Amino acid sequence: MPLKAGIDEAKMGLLYYPSTKNMKVDIGNSFDVFSFQFPESRSELSVGAEFMAYAYVTSFLQYRLQIDAIDGFFGGNVTYSKKEDEGRLVARFRYIHSSAHLVDGHWDAVNGVWRYGDKPAAYGNNYGEILLAKEDDVLRGSLLYYGGTAMSTGKNTGGRDLKRFAYKAGLQFQQEDLIGKILGRSESVFAAVNLDIKGIPEYIVNQNYMLGIKMGKWEGKGILFYLSYYNGGDVFNQYFNRRVSRFGAGFFFDFL
Repeated sequence: MPLKAGIDEAKMGLLYYPSTKNMKVDIGNSFDVFSFQFPESRSELSVGAEFMAYAYVTSFLQYRLQIDAIDGFFGGNVTYSKKEDEGRLVARFRYIHSSAHLVDGHWDAVNGVWRYGDKPAAYGNNYGEILLAKEDDVLRGSLLYYGGTAMSTGKNTGGRDLKRFAYKAGLQFQQEDLIGKILGRSESVFAAVNLDIKGIPEYIVNQNYMLGIKMGKWEGKGILFYLSYYNGGDVFNQYFNRRVSRFGAGFFFDFL
């Protein structure tokens, strides 16, 4: 499954920022197209596809959301997983194309100008990412920790300089049935942190922290409710060179 606290991982859900009353809406999916099983080595190789977008919602106008900016991603992955007596090892390669856009919610239709003096800037990025992860069984749950690096194979950033390499590290911990079954179904309390190190143009650490509960088996379908705190460069890449600090509350779905 996608990393819970990863910003550029496929999700389907909503995150609300109380301080500004804005929202981040995620629409996407990552799924295995086919896989190969190797019983003797207790391992699996899968090939998957990823399509996703997330949008910055700044207000509500009658029956429609006012979308200020949107980022889109699509690509694929190859994942190798090997089971151990008390956990598993995972290696994942992804190749992703992303682009970022200002849309009608950032346009002042009365005065015929882009709000706050901002204008749409060309932003596109193709990158390959290699991630290594180790998952250990802990009590009635698991601890996953990971690290990796990404390299851009082509960028268009409107003349703004970005480093070609980026780095990622993080962990996520979950424990099942910590507070007992809810409506006869398993639940998991979880915490996750993801650190993305990107040069925009100097390297900074983008931090994303999550704490929440999942209704349903941890490795299965379910809905997650969570609190989050993000600090770093804005996740909406039309504003990538702005530093932000955001607390949010939201939900998203795990689906296979």
